[in-house]
Amino acid sequence: CLVCLVRSLGLTLEAEELKMNKILLVAILFFVGCSLKIPYESSKPYFVVIKNSQMAVSATGFIKKDEKRINLQLFSAGTPILNLHVENFVCSGLTCIGRKNFNKEFFGYAHYESFIDELFRLKPIYEGKNLIKTDRGFEQEIATKNYEIVYRVENGNLYFKDRKNRTLIKLKELK
Repeated sequence: CLVCLVRSLGLTLEAEELKMNKILLVAILFFVGCSLKIPYESSKPYFVVIKNSQMAVSATGFIKKDEKRINLQLFSAGTPILNLHVENFVCSGLTCIGRKNFNKEFFGYAHYESFIDELFRLKPIYEGKNLIKTDRGFEQEIATKNYEIVYRVENGNLYFKDRKNRTLIKLKELK
């Protein structure tokens, strides 16, 4: 009996109850926090190509979105190879970093905080600078001393290339 064991250790019933209540509260918070997952509003399958200084991957996956969050999951032979969560921070596995730091590591340049959101939401970047609308979407070419970007969104597909920072992202929606 747990009570007998606690008493044999010299703890009083009040101390035992207090400790048990704390343990129970922590356990409840842990299990509820880990099991309560808010579903995303949309989920679409994509064929994804990512090439940068950290990785070169070509795989199928899903992009899940809602107003505040984006999740990119990539799979190879049914095994998850990338699980990227974008919310207040950008998280991959057990590591989370700030958005500008993520941009610097992933894109080779810090850009601005909502940059990755705009890309994965297929929106114009840099407040629509050099935006050319086409019958199937839009394109932008933006060059500075820090980056040289070609960005196109056509029929739900994305092409992003930064020649200076050697970054390529392609998203082709699977139907």
